[in-house]
Amino acid sequence: MRRPVSFLLIVLAISSGCFEARKERPRDRITRIRLNYRVSANWREMEKAKDGSPVLAMELNVTDAGKETLPQVTMVLHIRESDGKERVRRPLTIDTSQVGPSSTQTITVRVPAVQTRDDEEVSLEMEGQPTRDEMKTYPEYRGVS
Repeated sequence: MRRPVSFLLIVLAISSGCFEARKERPRDRITRIRLNYRVSANWREMEKAKDGSPVLAMELNVTDAGKETLPQVTMVLHIRESDGKERVRRPLTIDTSQVGPSSTQTITVRVPAVQTRDDEEVSLEMEGQPTRDEMKTYPEYRGVS
């Protein structure tokens, strides 16, 4: 009888450590908050900069479904040709300072030196987990490890 009780105590002692919450690292917190942002495009059009270079202008609905906010969020801009071939893939940082928790805001974004055609698909996608190297280039991760 004594043996099963001591075995049970050992199992309880070992398993009690399994239920402790892992302390959230700063970069994990930023990633978690980023994943609460959703973006959908209302329209896009081509403009010209003062020097004549192309500028892609887009009106976006930005939703923060979470309870915390970030002043900037980086997404990936994709431009695909009509045959589905990706022509452009680059990070695009969006100013989300005006988007409060659990709200949606309409913002206009201008992307210099990007040209699109009418038959191309333009999309913005959130990366689930940027690599460490990508994090170093994203403004929302500056100053966190």
